[in-house]
Order: sequence, then structure tokens, then C-alpha cells
Amino acid sequence: MVLLPPDESSQRTIKRSRVLSYVLVTLAAVVLSLRPDLFGDPQTQPAHALLHVWRIVLGIVLAVAALGVQVLVGVRWRRSLRTDSRAPGNRGPHPR
Repeated sequence: MVLLPPDESSQRTIKRSRVLSYVLVTLAAVVLSLRPDLFGDPQTQPAHALLHVWRIVLGIVLAVAALGVQVLVGVRWRRSLRTDSRAPGNRGPHPR
């Protein structure tokens, strides 16, 4: 199957999704790289361990969201290509 290059609106959507993904990955990297010292002394704060867990969970969620944005945009673009190829002049024989 040969895929045509995206049109202008699809190119804008793809570019915006890439920027959004880069921002999400950068935020994930910042969250995951936070030093434990920023949360205070573990002896004086009982919730210190929970802060570490939430830091890791939030970083993973942001990274997965970045991947999800790329997958979602790719699926929508491929779906739009399929619907455009089924325009009235491009239809094959009707399946029974």
C-alpha cells in the first residue's frame, strides 16, 4: 500500500501532536528527575514515601500520554486516508 503525503491540515495536526508529545516527555523527565531531597527529610515527613511513589507514577503517566498522542494522531490520519480513498469515484465493486 502506498501512502500519500499528508495534506496541509494533517501536517499541522502532526506537527502540533509532536510538539505536545515533546512537552509531555520533557515534563515526564523533569518529574522523574526530581531529587528526593526536594520533598524534605523522610524522618520528619511520614508521607515522604508516598511523594516518591506519586513522582514515579506521574512521570510514567506523562510518558504514556506522550505515546498515546502519537498513536491517536496516527490512527486518525490513517482512518482519514481510508475514508478519502472510498470517495464515490474510487469505489470498487460492492461486496455482497
